Amino acid sequence: MTGAKLRQRLDRLEGLAESLAGHHLSVDNVVLSKYESTANPFVASKLQIDEGAPIVFIERRRSVGGLPLSLDTTALRSEAIPLLANRILDVDDIFGTLERELGVRLGWAENTFEAVAADKGSADHLGVRIGSPLLLLHRLTYLETGVPFDLESVRYRGDRLSLVMTSNRVGSGRPPAAE
Repeated sequence: MTGAKLRQRLDRLEGLAESLAGHHLSVDNVVLSKYESTANPFVASKLQIDEGAPIVFIERRRSVGGLPLSLDTTALRSEAIPLLANRILDVDDIFGTLERELGVRLGWAENTFEAVAADKGSADHLGVRIGSPLLLLHRLTYLETGVPFDLESVRYRGDRLSLVMTSNRVGSGRPPAAE
């Protein structure tokens, strides 16, 4: 991939493969770790579960067109454990898998962004130097019922991706059509 950066829209709740479908590039996942764990105080407060409650934790490196793009860490409520315990997540987006196979409907997400420097682990997985700029997305995804279900931290290579979101002024009507 050379030239223009990929653009991932964030004003729609989509997985990476869904968001980049128009680019006609393959999204490949390498699952670095996947295991059952227990919620620490931070995860418990975000997912609105008891501290020490079971969760499933997944860490993946995601590549587009054969080049590393992001390092994703995900914590999901215990309802996802049976579904994801023996599932190979090298191809499927977690969002689509949850909706298709668990029968839940995702509703909305709270997104928080910040710029961070790549630490050694992130740098190694993403093929950048330690200290390189990364875009960090913290996303808390809720079911349509209002239950927080999926807590993610995604470190994107800032040299390969732009995060795009349309914002409209209150009362100005609908935003323009997405690209």
